[in-house]
Amino acid sequence: MDFEQFVITGSRAIRHDLINALFVAQVTLDLEDEIEENRFEIINSQIEKAFSIIDVWKELEVFGEESSWQELKTLLLRAVAQSGRIVSIDVYNAKLKTNGLFHFVFTNLIDNSMRHGGKEGIKIRIYSKIEEGDLIIVCEDDGVGVLEADKQRIFAQGFGKHTGLGMFFSRQIIELMGGTIVENGVPGEGARFEIRLPEDIYKISNGDL
Repeated sequence: MDFEQFVITGSRAIRHDLINALFVAQVTLDLEDEIEENRFEIINSQIEKAFSIIDVWKELEVFGEESSWQELKTLLLRAVAQSGRIVSIDVYNAKLKTNGLFHFVFTNLIDNSMRHGGKEGIKIRIYSKIEEGDLIIVCEDDGVGVLEADKQRIFAQGFGKHTGLGMFFSRQIIELMGGTIVENGVPGEGARFEIRLPEDIYKISNGDL
């Protein structure tokens, strides 16, 4: 998938989910037998979802930027700063051929840990390794993890209680770079997202090898 296809896919996904959120709000508003308080809560939640979807698209507005060699650690620190959380980072001194879209992936992963980790003070760790010539970047936490039945579903459009778009777009961004992303954590022990990037889009300083 190229950037043009990503934009088309992303636009369709945003439009679809915005229409759904506003449709639910409108239908709820038209129901006369709903308890007033419940109607307000449903409508308010759908409006909040609509604004969250718009925020996701704002994060992806950098799709037009050309790819360039960017410092992996700088991209990660930017995502961490945006989250306002303390995250342990232990990665190679690597450069990736990417654009601002890659930053979105880690912003979303950190946000997911905070939203769905299931406890206060969740610990998040990001580290890297080389495996069979590929650069592996792991983002893991010590929360409740992901159920086996959901490990594939979390990447589907609309899955989840928030926008349902974060992991959907994250996988497309990684695939756009020629890589893969999987969740292979142990349920009950924490989530673990493993990103695998091919050797033609990264380079590491000799001091790290």
